[in-house]
Amino acid sequence: MRVTSEQEAMYIACAMESSAVQLYSRAMQVLEGQGRQEEALYRSIAAMRLEEMSHLSRFRSFYNGLDADTENQLMLGAVADGILFEGGLMGAARAGVLKDVESMLSYAARCEATSVEKYREFAANAQSQEAREALLAIAAEEARHLTELTEQAKG
Repeated sequence: MRVTSEQEAMYIACAMESSAVQLYSRAMQVLEGQGRQEEALYRSIAAMRLEEMSHLSRFRSFYNGLDADTENQLMLGAVADGILFEGGLMGAARAGVLKDVESMLSYAARCEATSVEKYREFAANAQSQEAREALLAIAAEEARHLTELTEQAKG
């Protein structure tokens, strides 16, 4: 997938973060349905959801909009590249993320690592310096989040 402008990068960043928010929101609903709101897993997912919502809000502040055709093409490219939480909650559940905190943190860390990789890849392929810098800033923020998740998994 080739991102050629800062606005394309911001659209994909928003789509990736929105996908994470939706996944964590749905996971919380499933746990609520099971009466598991008091578990550490639920609190951990809620914290990750808040972090992703914060990222989404920040990225949306950079996004000024694209035409619908461009957005659709970018979304199809993102889906084809498998960067939008492939399989959604069902895929995550199959990976065992609703089992315990450690499993969820491990899954979230893998997703953050993918985000860092994709944002850096987009930056390397960006045509403008402005887009490249924006994508590298996003990658750095995701790398910090990855470090936080890794530290939580250890502690």
